[in-house]
Amino acid sequence: MSQDMNELLVQSIDTLPPLPKTVCDLQAYIDSAGANVEIDKVAQIISGDPLVTAKLLQLANSPFYGFSREITTIQQVINLLGVGNIRNIVIADSIKTDSKVDMSPYNLDTNEFLRKCNEETRFISEWLLEEDRKLSYLLVPCAMLLRFGMIVFSNFLIQQKQNAEFLNALKASKFEDISSAEEQFLGVDHISFLGFLFHRWNFDENLVESVCFVNSPHAAGDNVKKNAYALAITNNIFAPYNGGSKFRVNSALALIKEANGQGIVFDENNFKAKLPDFAKKNLP
Repeated sequence: MSQDMNELLVQSIDTLPPLPKTVCDLQAYIDSAGANVEIDKVAQIISGDPLVTAKLLQLANSPFYGFSREITTIQQVINLLGVGNIRNIVIADSIKTDSKVDMSPYNLDTNEFLRKCNEETRFISEWLLEEDRKLSYLLVPCAMLLRFGMIVFSNFLIQQKQNAEFLNALKASKFEDISSAEEQFLGVDHISFLGFLFHRWNFDENLVESVCFVNSPHAAGDNVKKNAYALAITNNIFAPYNGGSKFRVNSALALIKEANGQGIVFDENNFKAKLPDFAKKNLP
């Protein structure tokens, strides 16, 4: 069953809203220009779309990036974040904005789910901003879409009239084994599926690779190992149903120690200080 479902799932991706023309034009220019990308040209493409411009300025002035002064022009945003990060942010925001969300197959309140997704993005930004600003900037687009696979799965299960059966499988596991239910019905879990989507949407290759190793950061290549660990740690704090539980908090701390053992340093005290209250109360 999962193989057939998986094929249908892949086909269903073609029904997702297409990326806006501005995003496609930006991708095409950056890919064609290579190392010769001109900031003025990138700014010109973005500025031609008032909606994308407004969203990018809004994001740049949000707590995600922690700039000390107001950012008022697209050129400022590009100079501060870099062309690669701008590309990833614009793609992520357009995908997130244009998606229909109904989380009933997971028995989750849709508004609460979206609130937690925003909190997840804010957390990874605030946690890493002081100790590794470059990594923080890089991972914001990943965090914005870390649960996007669940949104795609939900819509697909509803369309295929599999939502009730899927929910029964989750209930049978007492909502403790979401990955097994996803693999049973869809052939893949939502985090692994996100790596497939990132590749399809032409995100930077290091982001694609980072997402692909969230479930096994120790196996990631050296160039993305810290990225994968940061996402894996965040995943434990905001996992659906039991994120921030004692088990999940201990798992996150164990990942920090595991990373440190491989020469990838995270400040454990900073991590603990930045935890949201629902997780902080479960610290050992």
